[in-house]
Amino acid sequence: MTRVVTRRRAVARLGAFALAFGVLVVGSLSQAQEGTRIRPGTEQAVAGSSVTLVEEVPVVRPDFPVPDETGMLFYLQRSTNSNTIVYVANFRDDGTLDPDEPVVAYWRRFNTTGERKALKMVEDNFAFGVRAQATGDPNVFKLYVVSYPERMATLKLVEPGRAEVTATAGERTFRPLYAYVDVNEDGLMPSVREVRVMGRDLATGKALVERIQIE
Repeated sequence: MTRVVTRRRAVARLGAFALAFGVLVVGSLSQAQEGTRIRPGTEQAVAGSSVTLVEEVPVVRPDFPVPDETGMLFYLQRSTNSNTIVYVANFRDDGTLDPDEPVVAYWRRFNTTGERKALKMVEDNFAFGVRAQATGDPNVFKLYVVSYPERMATLKLVEPGRAEVTATAGERTFRPLYAYVDVNEDGLMPSVREVRVMGRDLATGKALVERIQIE
């Protein structure tokens, strides 16, 4: 019985984190819509979202380490612990994006040793993995998180060895920097309270915050 409950909790936790990330990191890249269902296997849905411009990018958890990775595009923090998922651009020797895998996602286990760890297969295929689609331009790719493929962002090579992701929230085009998922673990099944996506508005240069409320 303990093993079954533990497995259910693990699946619920994965589903909550996966869909929070899918809808609210890349999903937010086209502003979250009220009523959007958080999937899979949960009754949670997006209650609403708002986009605000601020002077400085908020630091939600000053006690959490911030990853400093070569080619980093954005990262994901969760309220549960400081372990962080990092998304980096993957370059070939000539500085162009690798068309077979332009983005690589992995853990930084800040809650323990800080070591880099690959995503597990289930995490990569159903939760935090990113997939890229080629466009007519070899230096531009469309990106989506596997847990929410309907929403896309754009990856573009800026110069050899440097790439950026851009996205939209409401009427704003911005460069996402990181997301923070506020998780409620009080009950048997973990749930998402709110997700904040922090970025930089391209039109004004100001920091941008999208807050997505979950019910």
